[in-house]
Amino acid sequence: MSPGATFERVYRAIRMELGSGRLQPGDALEPAALAATLSASITPVRDALHRLVGERLVESPRRDGFRTPAVTELGLRHLYRWNEALLLLATRSMSATANPGLSLASDPAGPVDRAELVFGAIATAGRNPEQSDAVGALSDRLRPIRNAELGVIDDIAAELAAIESEVSQWQPGRLRRLLATYHRRRERLAPEIVASLQPRP
Repeated sequence: MSPGATFERVYRAIRMELGSGRLQPGDALEPAALAATLSASITPVRDALHRLVGERLVESPRRDGFRTPAVTELGLRHLYRWNEALLLLATRSMSATANPGLSLASDPAGPVDRAELVFGAIATAGRNPEQSDAVGALSDRLRPIRNAELGVIDDIAAELAAIESEVSQWQPGRLRRLLATYHRRRERLAPEIVASLQPRP
């Protein structure tokens, strides 16, 4: 396997693990252990971790090793507010008469994938690729959080279905209200969501 192919395989594997919800905030990411698990040398593992630091999916405090990002209540609220702001901005860029064309009703994705699909479709419909890229990058950072939400919020699928319905019918006013409700609810539940990310005693 070429060095480039090895790097890509390692990068994708670590990225998938980071989004799985199996790791806790602040968990150490040891390059040597990852290299052994992924049957790779340490160089592509380090390179992948450095790239993930650039994507803000991994932290390297004071450049002293690597770890999963720490999550605080305030930091989580900031992420939710930024996600909402980007989505609301996208809804204002959509044509008032054009249906964004979201059609995911038959898609079997679970709530985490579903949130990424629905919010990604809203961002894409805003017709600004910078907004779309920003929402995609933020979804990557929120993926472990959205996995944690599953243990705190019991009707996520219904929330997303309601948002999806307003997108499909293109009711921008109602869509904005639903997006605001979705994010305010998570801001209120930030303490419980952060607590659910912590290791059990």
